[in-house]
Amino acid sequence: MRAIAFSGPSRRWLPRRSVRLRLTVLYGTLFLVAGAALLAITYGLVASGTASGDKPFVVSKKTSGPGIALPEVPGTVAGTAAPSNAATIVVEQKSAGSNRQIQVRAYEGQVNATFNRLVANHAAELASLQRQANVKIAAIRDSQLGTLLTRSGLALAIMALASIGLGWLMAGRALRPVRTMSSRARGISERNLHERLALDGPDDELKELGDTFDGLLGRLEAAFESQRRFVANASHELRTPITLERALVEVALSDPNPSVESLRDTCRRVLTASEQQERLIEALLTLARSQRGLESRAQVDLREVTAEVVRATPSNGIKVQTELEDASTTGDPAMVERLVANLIQNAVRYNVADGWVTAWTGVRDGAPTLEVTNPGPVVKSEQLDELVKPFSRLDGNGSIAARNADAAQGLGLGLSIVQAIVDAHGASLTTAPRAEGGLKIAVSFPALE
Repeated sequence: MRAIAFSGPSRRWLPRRSVRLRLTVLYGTLFLVAGAALLAITYGLVASGTASGDKPFVVSKKTSGPGIALPEVPGTVAGTAAPSNAATIVVEQKSAGSNRQIQVRAYEGQVNATFNRLVANHAAELASLQRQANVKIAAIRDSQLGTLLTRSGLALAIMALASIGLGWLMAGRALRPVRTMSSRARGISERNLHERLALDGPDDELKELGDTFDGLLGRLEAAFESQRRFVANASHELRTPITLERALVEVALSDPNPSVESLRDTCRRVLTASEQQERLIEALLTLARSQRGLESRAQVDLREVTAEVVRATPSNGIKVQTELEDASTTGDPAMVERLVANLIQNAVRYNVADGWVTAWTGVRDGAPTLEVTNPGPVVKSEQLDELVKPFSRLDGNGSIAARNADAAQGLGLGLSIVQAIVDAHGASLTTAPRAEGGLKIAVSFPALE
C-alpha cells in the first residue's frame, strides 16, 4: 500500500515579505522607539521639575518668647532683659522700690511662660498640618504624573498606528519606480529587446538603476543582433562551398560519357571547395575558442612568435620587413600565434602591387606591443569598427562589403579573431588608417608581473 503524504497547513494568511512591508515595519519601529524615548525623557524632566518645585511646607520655630522690654531701673544691669525661662531674678537693690521691681519681674516671667506654651502648641499644630499638606501634595503629583504617562502612551499608540499607515503609503510611493521597472521588464524578451524601461522621475538611485538596465538591454540587443548576423553569415558561407560541391557532382553525373580527365577536374574542384569549407570551419572554431577566454597562461615572446610567423607566411611578392625587439608577455601561445598570423596574412592579402609590410615588436609605454603596417586601400575612420565584425572585408575600392565566394579575398574573419584574442588576453587593439592608404594596427599586451 502506497503511503500518501499530506502537505502542511497553508500559510496564505501571512503577508508576503515584500520590500514595502519591511520598510513599513522599519518606519513604524523607528517611530515607536523614538516616541518611547521622547516620552521617557519628557516624563523624567516633568518628574524632576515637579519634585524640585514642590518644596515641603516648613514653619519656623522659636524656642522662647520675645520677652518684655523694661525701662532701665536703678539696680539693674544696663541693656539686660530678664530671660524668658528664668525662675529666679537677681536684682541689685540700690533703691527704695526694690520690692516693686521684684513683683514686676515675676509677672514678666509668668507672661513669658504662658506665651512660650502657646507658641509651642501652635507650632505642634502647624507641624501636623505641614505633614498632611506634604502627603496631599505628593499624592497630587503622583496622580498628575500617572495621568501624563497614560495620556502620552495613548497618544504614542495612536501615532504609531498612524505612522504605520503613512509608512505603508510612503513606501509604496517610493517603490513605485521598482514596480514600473518590474512590470516593463517582464514584457521584454529576445523578440523585443529594442524596448526600454524609460523610467521617469528625479535623478536618484532608482533612476540610475533604470538607466543601467536600459544600457544592459542595449548591449544585449547588440549581442543578439550580432549573433543573428553571425549565424546568418556563417550559414551562408558554409552553404556556398556545399552548393558548389553539389553542382560539380551533379554536372559530372549528368555526363553520360565522362572522361577520366573531366572526373579528375571535378574531384579537384570539389577538393578545393572542401578545403575552403574546412578553413572556414576552423576559423569559426578559433573565433569561438577565443571568445570563450583563456584556460591557462604561459610566457610568450612576441619577437620569437612574429619571426616564426613571417618565415612561414607566403609573401606573394610582397616585401615583409621586420624590426623585432624583446617583448615578453603572458597568454595562450597558440592564440597569440594565431593573432600574429592573422595580422601578417591580412597585411599581405590587402596590399598593393609590389607593396610592403612592416612588423615591429617592442615595449611601448611599459606594455609589450606588436605593430603591423601595410599600404592598401584608403580606409575611413568610421569604417574601422566594421572591420572587426565577422564576415566584413575591404573591397578594391576601400568599401566594407561581405565576403564573396572568391577564396583569394579571405574569409572575413581575420580581424574578428584578432579582436576576440585581444579581449581574452586583456590587451588593447589600436587600428589607425594611413593617409596614403592602408592600416597601422598595434596590439598592446599586459606587461609581465
